[in-house]
Amino acid sequence: MDFQGPTLADYENVRSLNFAFLRLLQNGSECARYLEGLPRELGRRLRRLGHREMERLAATPFLLFSFRERDDGFWQKILTDDRTRDLFALRLKATDDVGRLVSAGLGFVWQLAHRNPFAARLLCGASTHWCEQITERTIFHILAVAGHRSDLLVLRAQHDAEIWQKLLDNGLSNETETRHAAHISALQTILTRQPAPAAWSAAACASRNPALKVAEESKN
Repeated sequence: MDFQGPTLADYENVRSLNFAFLRLLQNGSECARYLEGLPRELGRRLRRLGHREMERLAATPFLLFSFRERDDGFWQKILTDDRTRDLFALRLKATDDVGRLVSAGLGFVWQLAHRNPFAARLLCGASTHWCEQITERTIFHILAVAGHRSDLLVLRAQHDAEIWQKLLDNGLSNETETRHAAHISALQTILTRQPAPAAWSAAACASRNPALKVAEESKN
């Protein structure tokens, strides 16, 4: 079966969202809750990345943060909360970095799930069921019932030190090929450590994906 992978524009959006998240981690008052589960040293390194290092890490071909896409119980609870007052009580401040990131990230994933569910699953580890659930609602509904929750945004693979060790070592290398290989390896690890169709795991070999290669080379 032939699957359409993410486009160059999709990868650019991932890069932009990742960079915004990494900048958020530099804020001492915000970052602690996102680093729970990581060894202290890895958390410290994430908080102390320089601008160039953030640019390199942001280029990973998947979102570095998660909306808990695999937590069926969490999403079942919030998606069945259809109280009318919630739909009109959305308060997102333009100056709220977390709120803006959640709104932008959910909006991106929602439209991607509509347009190309396979790409959404590849870029954010979502299940087919999750993609179907969120696309049954409008983006306004999704933001109204989920966008304000303080427990929605989490670090991806937050309990997997191996993945983050790889990303913070070779994933920040000055050598493009080394860095690229570390990013792809991290993606493959994430996809193969959770239930996924065989075709999905195979798609992690994105080094052959023209859009990904162009996205990587355009920043070097």
